[in-house]
Amino acid sequence: MNQEQISLILQSSSRFPPPEGVKLSYGTAGFRADASLLESTVYRVAILAALRSLKTQSVIGLMITASHNKVSDNGVKIADPNGGMMTQHWEPFADALANASDPHEFLKLIEEFVRKEDITFDGGHAAEILLGRDTRPSGETLLEAAKQGISSIVGAVAHDLGILTTPQLHWMVSSSCSFLLLLQKLIVDGANGVGGEKLEVLKELCDTLVIEIRNSGKTGGVLNEGVVADFVQKEKVVPSGFGAGDVGLRCASLDGDAR
Repeated sequence: MNQEQISLILQSSSRFPPPEGVKLSYGTAGFRADASLLESTVYRVAILAALRSLKTQSVIGLMITASHNKVSDNGVKIADPNGGMMTQHWEPFADALANASDPHEFLKLIEEFVRKEDITFDGGHAAEILLGRDTRPSGETLLEAAKQGISSIVGAVAHDLGILTTPQLHWMVSSSCSFLLLLQKLIVDGANGVGGEKLEVLKELCDTLVIEIRNSGKTGGVLNEGVVADFVQKEKVVPSGFGAGDVGLRCASLDGDAR
């Protein structure tokens, strides 16, 4: 780890001191306790998730939930790239991180584990973590702690997916390549027809989809003229309203009847 990474961990971890007199253990359900005790733990597990992502070169999941426990409890656990639970091999490290007494001990544990696991911070893959939580009132505060932990690893990216069931998060992690593609912006040529109108409705229903509609018919334009999927496919040219600035972006073109 370089000096920037070391400083970032020391600074952020100082804001999340562990609760005094409490020792937590990571098991099948992850960490669970009274929610008031978990801010530090969730912050540290988020860093663990980022390290797991760097190690596996894959997307990792972090779920904030205490399942069937009472509402005043909460918990946190990690989903591995295959959608299953975090490998048991990492559980002792999770325990050590959660129970580290101060930022310097916390940093030392990370440095030793990074060397042991041969985790690199300057490779081609940035850590990427999908975040989910249940409906407990404490979830929002703990989610923020998780985001702070992830941002403590240089280049790491957190995707806040809001309120989810635990199986949903595990599925999203295991299907991360296709799922993350859905989170990217999509620009659609509506062919100045019905497709543009119906996409506006779809945008309202699916607020997680980022859709930009061009050639919607609202600003003039003639149905199927210089636009439309058939025109793009046969003429091998971009539709009206698209240009060089759109190279590399996700784009689609509809027919006038929205096929």
